[in-house]
Amino acid sequence: MPTESMSTEVYAGRVTDFEDGRRALVNVDGREVFVFERDGRFFAFENVCRHMGGPVGEGMLIGKVEAILDDEGRHLGDRFSTTDIHIVCPWHGWEYEIETGICAADRRIRLRRFEATARGGEVYVRG
Repeated sequence: MPTESMSTEVYAGRVTDFEDGRRALVNVDGREVFVFERDGRFFAFENVCRHMGGPVGEGMLIGKVEAILDDEGRHLGDRFSTTDIHIVCPWHGWEYEIETGICAADRRIRLRRFEATARGGEVYVRG
């Protein structure tokens, strides 16, 4: 008899609980998952940095560092992106894209991502 793929849905909080950059930690199938909101979208990742297991969900959200170049390709300085946002692990500074969980330094490495959705003013994470 074939087995069905079961997925767990976990309540993470009210949409308003995520205002002002607040985050939630939930347990999804035995994994600690951090949940946060950015520009009206919800994101959820396993709270384990792929470097040394740090609590990546406690890290800062910052824009990717972008080079500013002139028309001839000379470097004029750097700036933080306002659209390409990373979460930075507080232990050793490893950065991950919040859209995908991909590590900025090595695109072969990524955080485990979970689906986070808002429904009826509440946020749920699916494992």
